[in-house]
Amino acid sequence: MKRSTWISLALAAPALALGVCAQALESDKQQPTTIDANQMTYNEKSNVNVFTGNVLLTRGSLVIRGDKLTLTERSDGTQFATVEGKPARFKQQRDSDKPNEVLLINGTGNTIEFDGNKSIVTLTGAASIQKSSNGQLTESISGTRITYEQNTEFLNVVGSPNSSGSSRVQAVIKPKTPASEPSPVPAPKGGSK
Repeated sequence: MKRSTWISLALAAPALALGVCAQALESDKQQPTTIDANQMTYNEKSNVNVFTGNVLLTRGSLVIRGDKLTLTERSDGTQFATVEGKPARFKQQRDSDKPNEVLLINGTGNTIEFDGNKSIVTLTGAASIQKSSNGQLTESISGTRITYEQNTEFLNVVGSPNSSGSSRVQAVIKPKTPASEPSPVPAPKGGSK
């Protein structure tokens, strides 16, 4: 049976966006989706839903902001979403193995595309992704275009042209802090008696 209501299409957006980080909070999948915007249009014939003006999509810890969100359901039932902005932004908390650790991923780009069929997220135009742990930046990647293939965890970054015309990518990776280990107890001075 073909789904043709704008609600089913709108609710598909978070499923596309949740894969932005392979380790997104598992609990986000169970949360309701809310999309706020100044205006919404839906074309039932083409299965295209467009939200415009101060668009805000939330689902659990996932927050997507932009000027325009276009959701398309293809004839095979897969979804494709495009968020446009100056810049468009997403933020999501990630699961952590450590108690009391808050891991976040933030991304920006003039356009963010989520391809549900191929499980690919693409950020274009002043694209960047930052990862942080407890508010401290741990990784940062920027370029003209960032493509993340969720199924293979493959990341491809195309650089921004510099003044000489060559393309450059920038990645900043903070060294991992070793886990706290107890200091060795010093041997007693003066030997044994």
